[in-house]
Amino acid sequence: MTLQEWIEKYNKKAPEPFKRNERFDLFFLPDKGFCEVGMTDDMVIIYQLCGDARFWRDKVSDMARKIGAKMCGTWCVRKGILAYIRLFGYKITHTEDLPDGLKRYHAIHKDTGKEGLVSPAFRFEGGEQAYFITWQP
Repeated sequence: MTLQEWIEKYNKKAPEPFKRNERFDLFFLPDKGFCEVGMTDDMVIIYQLCGDARFWRDKVSDMARKIGAKMCGTWCVRKGILAYIRLFGYKITHTEDLPDGLKRYHAIHKDTGKEGLVSPAFRFEGGEQAYFITWQP
């Protein structure tokens, strides 16, 4: 697919349409989709993504290890956060009840033993809950 076709697919699923964020580098592969990636001092961050999320997660994790970043992070804007935790190979080890009634999920990757954390981040205007996800590369 072309980048424009991937963006159209993203727009059908995401709560807000794709808008290029120049603070992040855009990576695109016709068979894998696209991914915007940025960095802080110790974290590599995936911003907008459409396509093979596990592929992009692995690429970003590889990049983080090469540059010595301690963590990776991304937003999850799709419904069914528990399904996404399982999809990426994590097992929830602790569920933390937050004062606002939402939950934070502490997890361990089933194969690598590396930690992940899934925290409520914000709500879109339409009410959809977004989560911030961090993991060890």
